[in-house]
Amino acid sequence: MITERHTLESHRYPLDMASLVSKDYQNLHLAQDFLHTDYDATIIAQAALFHWNSYLSTEDENALHAFLAHARWLVEHEVRLDTDMGGWPSVAAHPDSYNHSHRLSSLTQGCALSVLIRAYILTHEGMFLAVARHAVQTFMRDILDGGVNTPVGKHGVFFEEIAIYPASHGLQGFLFGVIGLYDCANITQDADMESLIQRSLATFHDFLDEFDTGFWTRSELLRRQHSTRSELSIQVALLDALSALSQCTHCASLAGKWRDYQQRLDTQLRYAFANCRRQVGHILLQGMRNILFPQQRETVTDTAIARSSLRVCVPITAFPVTGGMRSVLFRIIQVTKPFWQMEYVTHFIGPNADEFLIHRFGTTSMSPWQFPGVWLYTCAGFFKLTSLLRNGASYDVVLLQDGIYTAAFGGLVAKLAGIRSVCIDHGNLSILESQHYRVERMKTLASTHWSLPRRLLARIRYQCYWPSLSLLARLGTHVVDHYYIPGAIGDGVEDICHRLGVPSSRITRFANMIETEKHSIPDATQRVAMRAQYGIAEEAMVIAIICRLAPEKGLEITLEAIGNALSSLPADTGKRLHILIAGDGPLRSQLEEDIRLRGLSEQCLMWGEASQEEVIGILGMSDIFLFTSWRAAGYPLTVLEAMASACAVIAATDSLATQEMLADGRGVILSVGDIAGTAQAIVQLVSNPQLCHDMGRSARSYVASQHSPDMFRRSLMRVVPS
Repeated sequence: MITERHTLESHRYPLDMASLVSKDYQNLHLAQDFLHTDYDATIIAQAALFHWNSYLSTEDENALHAFLAHARWLVEHEVRLDTDMGGWPSVAAHPDSYNHSHRLSSLTQGCALSVLIRAYILTHEGMFLAVARHAVQTFMRDILDGGVNTPVGKHGVFFEEIAIYPASHGLQGFLFGVIGLYDCANITQDADMESLIQRSLATFHDFLDEFDTGFWTRSELLRRQHSTRSELSIQVALLDALSALSQCTHCASLAGKWRDYQQRLDTQLRYAFANCRRQVGHILLQGMRNILFPQQRETVTDTAIARSSLRVCVPITAFPVTGGMRSVLFRIIQVTKPFWQMEYVTHFIGPNADEFLIHRFGTTSMSPWQFPGVWLYTCAGFFKLTSLLRNGASYDVVLLQDGIYTAAFGGLVAKLAGIRSVCIDHGNLSILESQHYRVERMKTLASTHWSLPRRLLARIRYQCYWPSLSLLARLGTHVVDHYYIPGAIGDGVEDICHRLGVPSSRITRFANMIETEKHSIPDATQRVAMRAQYGIAEEAMVIAIICRLAPEKGLEITLEAIGNALSSLPADTGKRLHILIAGDGPLRSQLEEDIRLRGLSEQCLMWGEASQEEVIGILGMSDIFLFTSWRAAGYPLTVLEAMASACAVIAATDSLATQEMLADGRGVILSVGDIAGTAQAIVQLVSNPQLCHDMGRSARSYVASQHSPDMFRRSLMRVVPS
């Protein structure tokens, strides 16, 4: 049964496809023309839409037959990707990928959806709707799962013109895709599809400012190239269509603004100048690349394909040393074996380094922690990494380990060499605007026994150090390709990045990984035996504190709160309280003296530096974990480890990520420096062991589901070349 033509008029495709379809394909309209020719699905779908609109305009039956022939070609050539998912993969080159296999495209999928839905409306044949539903599933799924969407932020999603990571965020591909979804949703009234459309539109609106340069548009956000004149015309038409479908006044206004770009002389001159400047810059960069790194890119590409693995260079201030950076790196090593081969470039090599391939640079005077050493450090790192590349190192990715020091020299070398750089910032960017950090450094300086002239000189050097950090961070933002930062959206890191000039599309937030299987919960017998080794009674309530013994860890808050809690607890309960302090650092002797003066020596055990296995053991025999750091960036790993070990966590911190982890009764969250609140929380948990137990179990369950190795691996795979 064929639907009446006057009913079909309301389903006219909103874009004139004549500009996208060549004359040859416009004339290709008989079904037999398809039998012996391998055509591209994108061209077939766009040609079908051209014939559809042509039929509605001219009532030419040949155009109608051509449309149906194209639609049936799509049905016959659907590639089933899963039991309920199908599409039309094609070979598409990606600038940051060495894998040129067949990939889906939101542009192709969206155009095909629009064709199939119109074919269903025309003929009422179920096969068209069934294949359309298969195509919709590709929009529902992550690229890693065979789909065309990439997650953005907490709930956002963007449809990719080339379904491969790192995502390019192509404008046309997204718009064609979402229009296809609208066509399907209007027929099926599927709630999940409508929800997906709204999530994608919210993400699209977040990115709109990045597509608009103020005088022209960008075609995509990976290379951030300006659109051609023909691309801009198509974008305007697509945006007009989207504004009509979504009833979005902002999209309609923006379409008008972009239309003006095409007509105004000043914007066209700026566009021509920007293109000329980009071409000159590309020529100069290519010339420098050929001089500094002859045949580097060709070597990288060839060897990456031959190895079927990525060779990753990791510039880092010190390695291997205890701390958050090393913990994150070890987790990366764990989830990327055997697909990554990692080398390290560092200023300081720590103990137990034999199992790693480490390249050292600089001298002891080239410290990044003071001026002018920070500039000497940066220059030394630049020359070392350049030397490695010139002497045959063929890195595919440079994985920088802070947003200031290594981002500056490592990002610059990677940019010159044409290698993708990804920066994992572990809180360094946050210290740029942290007055507390500066006060902390001044307090440390004041506590030294240096002579007055030496302290004055150090103060002058600090006055030069702070602007040096800002300059290095800004250099990094101009050369680093992507920022991969632990933490929760809304914790202020995005704001800092935006002020430095890093757009949202170049920032990915991730959750640190914890293997709950390694943090096994000892049974009652095992726990008694573990405690007995350190003279801790079976019925004791044990508080664990694991951190570097440094000023920023807020240990003065810890001891004051414990002292106040003991004075509030009944004497017999207070005697059951034991404190394990694991870690080492510059405040150890001062901390030991404070413990003695407060009369806590019998209840406090100073463990010293603890290995990973010892940390797991300490947490396994503890009931409560105390975290009072003045500065906490991202997801503090010690808190995650405590949660994985089913400890009840008390955290006095302003870290949004920590607040989210401990929400809904999974822990106790307090303001930074809240001594009274920390003491009260200790009293509450020590007095109620069942509450302590329930809180710990809830925390462990949360970590197992939200911070798994698989989630971390998937997050990492979204920012590196495939």
